[in-house]
Amino acid sequence: MDRLGQFLELRPLVFGIAYRMTGSVSDAEDIVQESFLRWENTKDETIHSPKAFLSTIATRLSLDTLRKAKNKRETYIGPWLPEPIPTTWDTEEPDMETLDLALLHLLEKLNPIERAVFILRESFDMDYKLISEAVGKSQDNCRQLLKRAKDSLKFGRKKFSPDKETKRKLLHNFLLASSKGQPELLLPFLKEEIVVWSDGGGKVHAARIPIFGRERAASFLIRTAKNPYLKESDLELYFTECNGAESVLVYKKDKPVYLRSFIMDENGIDSIFTVLNEDKMKAFENKRELLERKIIFPLEFFLLFPKSSLQNPVPPVWTKPLLKIVHWAILRKK
Repeated sequence: MDRLGQFLELRPLVFGIAYRMTGSVSDAEDIVQESFLRWENTKDETIHSPKAFLSTIATRLSLDTLRKAKNKRETYIGPWLPEPIPTTWDTEEPDMETLDLALLHLLEKLNPIERAVFILRESFDMDYKLISEAVGKSQDNCRQLLKRAKDSLKFGRKKFSPDKETKRKLLHNFLLASSKGQPELLLPFLKEEIVVWSDGGGKVHAARIPIFGRERAASFLIRTAKNPYLKESDLELYFTECNGAESVLVYKKDKPVYLRSFIMDENGIDSIFTVLNEDKMKAFENKRELLERKIIFPLEFFLLFPKSSLQNPVPPVWTKPLLKIVHWAILRKK
């Protein structure tokens, strides 16, 4: 295989490391480009393992990016959330648990080296020799860093995660309850300790602190659903999977402007992440491609035919009149 072919084969790995490290699609793509340049400018005889070489480059570039972004994130207006990506994005056999928005958000608690060790080990199951070379620490030190990171995150592999059909049924029922405009109807779907996060980046109106607790979350969700902005007739509503979570995506004039992801387990919705900062919607800019790849499909179709949409997300032609009626019902002013 030629050098270009080798790089293209490992490109998903480079992107996967960079995205998990930085939480940014734009930064991850820049790191992929820089990794390729360094790959091209390095002689073959000095590369004993392409995977190890590119993993190390991606990790070190990500560490540099995080250090440069430190001041910017500290002065960010409101909560800083990772950029969402479609579940089927360009990643190497993604470990969905470490692509989870909730975990990526928690990773902000770690320093860059701890974050790198955690990601390389937990997401990509790399051995400590490679991790040691990538972060410039001894293998024993890396083991200690991983233990410290896990303790800080209280991280443990989930024993049980609902299947896709169960999660979609829960979201379907939750959205139907939401449409009635009564907070108390949402309570059965929300866990007691739920947290709702909103990221507007100071560019659009959004809650600047997280909303904790079932009652407060339900009231907040109903109140924000009545926002006149979300009732405009030129909005298009879609269902998608984002970082492994069932999500609602909104476009205005073919531009993604709103994404809400629901993290849930067998007991209900655990946390909700809403991204309103349009700068963080890069992965969803090409609506036509996402539709063609069946990554997004009309939310109205999901609400009307949840089981059919799970099997085939392309609405049959005969459903179009029904979808228009549901669209009107969703956007009508209460």
